[in-house]
Amino acid sequence: MNPHFVSLVMGLTAQASSALEGALPPGVPTEGVSPRDLARTMIDTLAMLQEKTEGRLEPEEARLLADALTGLRFRFVQPGQAGA
Repeated sequence: MNPHFVSLVMGLTAQASSALEGALPPGVPTEGVSPRDLARTMIDTLAMLQEKTEGRLEPEEARLLADALTGLRFRFVQPGQAGA
C-alpha cells in the first residue's frame, strides 16, 4: 500500500470522526459550520476520492477506503451524532 494514500485516507477519516464526536481540532474555522457539516464534507471528499481512483487502487487500498467510508456513513446517519 502506498503510505501517502493511507495517510490521506486515515487523516480525512480522523477529521470526520472528530467532527461526528463534536470534538474539532484547534484551529479549525467553525464560524457558520456545524460539526455535522464538516463531517459531511470529509465523507464527501473520501467518496470523491473513491470515485476518482476506481479501478486504479491496489485491493488493500480500495478496501481501506471502502471500509472508512462505510463506517463513517453508518455513524453519520446514527441518531445523536453531532447534532443529528
